[in-house]
Amino acid sequence: MYANALSAQDLLERRITLRVNNQPLDQTLQQIGNLGGFSFSYNPDILDFKLKVSINATNQSVREILTLLFRNKITFKERRKYIILQKKEEPEKDEEPENFDLNGYIIDNSTGRRLANASIYESATLASTVSNQYGYYKIRLPARASLIHLEVRKEDYVGKTISISPKQDTYLQIKLNPDTLRPISPKTLARLKSGSDSLHHKIAVPRAQYPAQPDSSLLAFTDTSQTGGKDYERLVKTYQKVQSEFVSAFASARQAIHTRNIEDTLYRPFQASVLPFMGTNHALSGNIVNDFSINLIAGYSLGVNKLEVGSLINVVRGNVKGFQLAGVSNIVGNDVNGFQYANFLNLTLGDFYGFQGSNLINFTGGNFSGFQLSGVGNVVVGVLDGYQLSLGYNFANTVRSGHQIGTINYANSSAKVPFGLFSWVRKNGYRRYEFSTDEFNYFNATFKTGVSRFYNIFTLSFNGLEPDKPLASLGYGFGTAQRLGKGWAVNADLTGSVLLFKGQEPEEIDTGVFRFSVSIEKNLGKKFALFAGPALSLLVSDQTGVLQTKEQKGLRPAWIGPAPGPQQNIYHWAGVQAGFRFCHN
Repeated sequence: MYANALSAQDLLERRITLRVNNQPLDQTLQQIGNLGGFSFSYNPDILDFKLKVSINATNQSVREILTLLFRNKITFKERRKYIILQKKEEPEKDEEPENFDLNGYIIDNSTGRRLANASIYESATLASTVSNQYGYYKIRLPARASLIHLEVRKEDYVGKTISISPKQDTYLQIKLNPDTLRPISPKTLARLKSGSDSLHHKIAVPRAQYPAQPDSSLLAFTDTSQTGGKDYERLVKTYQKVQSEFVSAFASARQAIHTRNIEDTLYRPFQASVLPFMGTNHALSGNIVNDFSINLIAGYSLGVNKLEVGSLINVVRGNVKGFQLAGVSNIVGNDVNGFQYANFLNLTLGDFYGFQGSNLINFTGGNFSGFQLSGVGNVVVGVLDGYQLSLGYNFANTVRSGHQIGTINYANSSAKVPFGLFSWVRKNGYRRYEFSTDEFNYFNATFKTGVSRFYNIFTLSFNGLEPDKPLASLGYGFGTAQRLGKGWAVNADLTGSVLLFKGQEPEEIDTGVFRFSVSIEKNLGKKFALFAGPALSLLVSDQTGVLQTKEQKGLRPAWIGPAPGPQQNIYHWAGVQAGFRFCHN
């Protein structure tokens, strides 16, 4: 088992215990190799084998022992079963090195455990790295920088700032203290303001845990029942998880680690990138707010303050202010205040204030105030204070002001009138399932949906096989209703229907009727009502003589103008309708 454990571990990370006193260097290397299960490879000219060394190491990595042994004069790397030793290249005396390397381990100060996935970075140059599975890190920093502060961050640990001097290759072991006070879990990121980097002005204050507040955009889903309350709680948790984790899916593994570890906000006036992990902000792009951002293929950042342009995709973890333009898609993890346009998809998980336009789909996961324009669909999960305009569908949880204008409109509740071919308002909408008879059709089945001030009408009528009457008709229209009090209401409807006569095929339909009706409704309880009222009708056909004046059963039309004749193809008449309705509101 011990041999298997050694073979699975990197050579430099194998832990050994070694105690030598005034022993020749070559013997010491031989002993290290035997204990670690590997061999050394080197040019004998680079080592002084007569040198005698003393080491007292208990359960330390081979890397630490070699660092202590050679004191930064020899470099080492592993290859297969060998550790290769090489003489470190020294710059010429008059030449100042451009860069220097820091390396070492990140260690839990309480337990001594090596910490993997810790973030190590420098805020001025944006140089950064992540500790590996053994807690080891290596970062290259500019030697000519006037002041260097190394920042070390790890989730659930207190961050540390280290001033680096002198600027030369150094082995630096860094210890972090566990954060025993749990951090506040904010609902959203604060709205972005231009300013200097936050990390050098941050005061360490004990952080307390507060219960997470649900997003205001979800409050409209609240159900007071026990089952509804549980459903709402699950919905809130799901939404918060999506909001916090969705945009991280676009980051590289190193960027995702940085976003988890680093709470500081960095600012840059400009960034350019090819891909989320290839740009001027390097692996720290997910922690940086940019004033201007240009992305050749795709970009990834914490926020934008003025303008972001991308040929394909823009991804922002936090907030966007100003203009955001993308050839394919804009994806924002929090709020947008400004102008957002993409050819295919705009996805904003927080609130939106301004204009959101897309050739296909706009989605806002919070509240929306402004104008939403799309070719296929608009979605607002929260409250709409503005306009949704789409050739396809519009969805809003609550419409407080403005209007929905589209082919299909849906709202959980609405204080305003939706305009479209089909509108459905779930809670406070107007719906009627209506069955009636009139002077032209023996049986009518009608569905009305929308709001009382403006609703859509879908109607289907039959006359059986009655001669000289249409076999069936299919119609659509609009209407409005006004409550009169004490269970009384009045409706005004305008519909147009196509008529199918006996022996006709659907493709041969050439006759239509337009009908304007006014009816009085009386509620008999909350869900049932009777209605009756007059109507005016206009029939237009490509053929003549489609209507006859012979006696007919049931209600009869009152012809307006001359009685129908065999040469007529336009007919006017007055009639009456009566029936009953099943009511929603």
